[in-house]
Amino acid sequence: MAPDNFAGRNLIRSTTGTILSFHNKRMERVFVLGKTENTTLQQEIELESKRYMDIIQGNFIDSYRNLTYKLVFSLFWVNSFCNNAKFVIKMDDDIIINIPLVVPYLTEKLKTGKSVDVLECKTITENIPVRERNNKWFITLEEYPFTKFLPYCAGHSSIMSIDVVRKMYRASKNVPYLWLEDVYGSGFLSLLLKLDMLMPKFYVEPVLNGLYEMPCSLFYLNIFKNYNNSLEMWNTITRYEKRLNCSI
Repeated sequence: MAPDNFAGRNLIRSTTGTILSFHNKRMERVFVLGKTENTTLQQEIELESKRYMDIIQGNFIDSYRNLTYKLVFSLFWVNSFCNNAKFVIKMDDDIIINIPLVVPYLTEKLKTGKSVDVLECKTITENIPVRERNNKWFITLEEYPFTKFLPYCAGHSSIMSIDVVRKMYRASKNVPYLWLEDVYGSGFLSLLLKLDMLMPKFYVEPVLNGLYEMPCSLFYLNIFKNYNNSLEMWNTITRYEKRLNCSI
């Protein structure tokens, strides 16, 4: 999440962030930010952090090309301060998590002994580097000389077991930097670690597809970043919480 996106953080705090425990499973939420060179903005972030105690800030400028630094910093922080965690969900600010479905889904993995080497996401298996210089995702041959990317997780969200987080953090010390965070994290690191990516059948769908139906996907993507749609989706999730009947 961008440092100046106060509204986005407050939206999450007032929706999914209101639930700290579900089915006796404790949840912790943190917002990962980079640095800003705007001193007024930094002061506002520090006040926000003191108030909510849910912000961690790395020692790098927060920018699109520094997302890999943000990923590695997140892995470092979880590795250092989340000793009792079982799973970690990494998500962008345009994702709404379906807590009444996600928690039982992960609890079942614990019960059945399938809580190790978990890396679940929307998998991208066919993608090629962008070589057009004016494109946002332009990458030079020096940065990436190959004609195709390895399979990787779409950057908007992923589920990892805690052992995967720890192994990825250790592996990041030996993998050369690439600014494409999703390609680096779930592409390079998971290849080195010989991890298999899995995309559950009902992993993610657009918010507009699920606003008024039973919410049977683990995550909902607010493609247009419309806060009203996010609120409406959360209302749909909470409305069905007691009578959710989905098979994943």
